[in-house]
Amino acid sequence: MIYGAMLAGGSGTRIKTSAIPKQFIEINGQPVILYTLKNMLKVDRFDYIYIAVRNDYIDYLKKQVEDNVPQKEKVRIIEGGKERIDSINNVTDAIVSDNGLREDDVIIIHDAVRPFVTEKILNDSIDCAAKYGACVCGLPCADTILHSKSGDIVEDIPPRSELFSGQAPDSFRLKHFIDMKNSLTDEQKKIITGTSQICTFNNQPIYIIEGDAINFKITTDSDLVMVRHLLGAGN
Repeated sequence: MIYGAMLAGGSGTRIKTSAIPKQFIEINGQPVILYTLKNMLKVDRFDYIYIAVRNDYIDYLKKQVEDNVPQKEKVRIIEGGKERIDSINNVTDAIVSDNGLREDDVIIIHDAVRPFVTEKILNDSIDCAAKYGACVCGLPCADTILHSKSGDIVEDIPPRSELFSGQAPDSFRLKHFIDMKNSLTDEQKKIITGTSQICTFNNQPIYIIEGDAINFKITTDSDLVMVRHLLGAGN
């Protein structure tokens, strides 16, 4: 089976113009997370999409899905965890509890605040994860990268041809992913900021599939302005 997953438990503190988490900011009457979900559901290969969300937004999101998503039977909304790894655990536990676990199951883990993910990215992620076990979406870096420990002096300028900007989703054969996740130490679990780090801690090669500039993450108020413009909502 093929599963989508969204981790939507964050608070989005770098968005200064909103008091609510960025994934729930409404644009044209619908929250950002719903635009992301609808784009994922354009790929009919998904059997289910699990969303790990803050407890105080579960009822709100269920109502939004019920009212606005034709394929609502494919959506499972569960409670997220305190940290990213906790939400990941909640998703994989729910999948196994609901459906069991098969050798060829694949999971596509996406950011709730990358609302313009393309069908090509999602299909490529499914195919690559099934073939190689683990893959991440990325783009070659367009800017020169300056390496500086202090933030004041440039110590090194890595060759741009070897650098990629990581996007999402991160995608895996599910059983292998669960095995890798279960092998993490407590210290490793504390420092995880991206799902693909679970692979680096386990010496699992991660293949790169081509991303897209439109698949950007809403991180700042400027990003939010861009999303509003792209969705025809103005500023």
